[in-house]
Amino acid sequence: MSSEEKSLLSSLNAKDYYQILELPRNCSQEEISEAYRNLSLKYHPKVTSAENSAIYEYYFQKLGEAYEVLSDPKKKEIFDIFGKEGLYNGILKNGKQIEGYRYLGNGHEIFEKFMGTSNPFTLIRENDKKCKEIKEKENIIIDAAKPNNELDNNEKEKEKKTKDIIIELECSLEELYSGCIKNVKYKKKKICSDTIIVEEKEENIDVEILKGYDKNSVIVFKGMGNETLGEKNSDLIIKIKEKKNNLFKRVNKNDLIYIHEITLAQALNGDPVRLTTLDNRKIAVSIDEIISPSTIKKVPGEGMPIYKKELSIRDMEIEKGDLYIKFHIIFPEYIDPVRKMEITKLLENE
Repeated sequence: MSSEEKSLLSSLNAKDYYQILELPRNCSQEEISEAYRNLSLKYHPKVTSAENSAIYEYYFQKLGEAYEVLSDPKKKEIFDIFGKEGLYNGILKNGKQIEGYRYLGNGHEIFEKFMGTSNPFTLIRENDKKCKEIKEKENIIIDAAKPNNELDNNEKEKEKKTKDIIIELECSLEELYSGCIKNVKYKKKKICSDTIIVEEKEENIDVEILKGYDKNSVIVFKGMGNETLGEKNSDLIIKIKEKKNNLFKRVNKNDLIYIHEITLAQALNGDPVRLTTLDNRKIAVSIDEIISPSTIKKVPGEGMPIYKKELSIRDMEIEKGDLYIKFHIIFPEYIDPVRKMEITKLLENE
């Protein structure tokens, strides 16, 4: 970086939001919008040469942050009274803690939302006077012979976005049954405030696991992934990974299979099945038949919760799948010959 560029960055970092937008502190919202419109077009990274793009990008992001704060009455009020320190660290107001503000480096999203397009050349063409002013100041040459549709194609291109962060989050069957909140730590590329340096830093986020999530569930946190100058923030994508359970097996997404071990005597007597559910309830299931290795007992409504988008982990009344009990009969390793004869006669008589 040249000494001239370092000097520019230093002067920018020393300016407050009003100075960045070249406005007095008593300016109106209309003046804030107009200043952002003019300066964001003037310093948009696409309207300069490649060698100047980093500096323009940095200035462009500073303009985005200034507009995001000053166009929001609540953020503006905090900044006006407490300065950047109060804005960044948060303040105590009416007995409640107001969280600090952090710029996400999303200047291109702010520009597109404000302008209605991500392509500055479209806006330049819409106003000949502004087009001429920008071209004179920044030596922008727009070839008048170039077909308009060639320029329009730039607008239709998707805005570049850096690589998403994808994390596999292991959840037990109990957590997927009852729902929970899990804290996830991850590393991301992050733009350091007051610089154009991108560093890798560790972040953490609370992830709400809703009842009924399964191995195909995906949770997307928009803009919470990597940050890169000149590109949209990527997404943080959480993919659920289901841990194996020693007692229950999930089938057909919403049903459960439970393998119940019983002795031969219990199988012949049709003893009730007593088990502990995934949410730690004790239930007893009556059996009104002699149990064989092929016996399957269906218990309606005791399967997995059926996931719906509008649910939360606090919802109690949730539709569930079914529980299927299969039996593993443990046969005796040895029966006394006399007893064996008695059993044989008894069964033959039946």
